[in-house]
Amino acid sequence: MELAKDEIVKLEIVEQAQKLFQQYGLKKTTMDEIAAACGKAKSTLYHYYKSKEEVFDEVLLKEMNSLRNHVEAKVQNVDSIRKKIVTYMIEFHKEAVQRINLYRILKQEMTIQSVGDKAFKQLANSEKSFLVKIINENFDQLNDGFIKRDDVVFFAELMIAAFMGIVRYTIDTDNNFDTDKLRKSAEFIVSKMF
Repeated sequence: MELAKDEIVKLEIVEQAQKLFQQYGLKKTTMDEIAAACGKAKSTLYHYYKSKEEVFDEVLLKEMNSLRNHVEAKVQNVDSIRKKIVTYMIEFHKEAVQRINLYRILKQEMTIQSVGDKAFKQLANSEKSFLVKIINENFDQLNDGFIKRDDVVFFAELMIAAFMGIVRYTIDTDNNFDTDKLRKSAEFIVSKMF
């Protein structure tokens, strides 16, 4: 599939901006620097984006989509609901930690409340939707009756809240990614819920 010229330009802007944001942060990166990194006039950037915050939103969206695609591909390769959710937890955690620089930048920029809140809400809603989808598609595997159809969204929200806390703790404390510990934790949580 061939990209249109506008899509190619926007992709180049986002890729160059991502590098600058990771290196300098949102506050210190300017539209002039993004334009120079792309080899474009600043007016070209403003043709596509109103502000560097809008470019930053696109960078975050790109990262979230990349994270989602990776995790979804891994989850599709396993069969049971328990294995899917454990795989989800491990792969999401691993990928989020690998994207740690962007997360730290976002955390530093949380003083710009609207940027941080918007990105977190987008991520949380995306992950909640994905977990709801996993549970609903595999609901017939839940034969103990503990989770009712009406409770699926609630349980997905509960899992996201707990899981985002684990990811944030790992990043905030600079813990190394320990697959075995995370797998044991995930299997324990999933065995209690499902």
